[in-house]
Order: sequence, then structure tokens, then C-alpha cells
Amino acid sequence: MEATQITFEVPQGILQALNQTRKEFICQMRLLTALQLFKNHKLSFGQAAELAGVSRQDLLTELDNHEMDLIAYDASELEGELERFAS
Repeated sequence: MEATQITFEVPQGILQALNQTRKEFICQMRLLTALQLFKNHKLSFGQAAELAGVSRQDLLTELDNHEMDLIAYDASELEGELERFAS
């Protein structure tokens, strides 16, 4: 897979406030970004795991840790699915 490197500056004070190393911060940013993009239906589960740099099993654990659902329907989506199966 071809990859694109993205860089940005983070003030040292932020890392100190978070009590994180550069590597810990990068891992957390990748995970939190992947979780948010998955939650917003921008990435599939597999893509989110890939972006986070974790296995699918580990991503399932992280979803649970962040109290996020693997499958999330709003009421109208759920009604549509139920109607489709009832037909």
C-alpha cells in the first residue's frame, strides 16, 4: 500500500501537559482520528483499524473503551432496515 506522510507541529507544552512522548501522542492521534472517522461513517471498520495501526480485534476493544458502537443506526435507518426485512 502506498502511504502519504503527514506532518504537523505540536507545541512541546502540549506533550508535557498530556504527559506523553512523541510516539505515544502519534499513536493516540491516529487512534482517535480513526475512531472519529469510523463513527462519522467516513471509514470502514477495516480502514479505521489500518489508520489506527492496530488489529481489528484491538480496534473492537478501543470501540468498547470509548463506548462506541460497532454498528450504529439512527431511528430512520433502523426503521428502513426493519421494513426491508419484513417485506
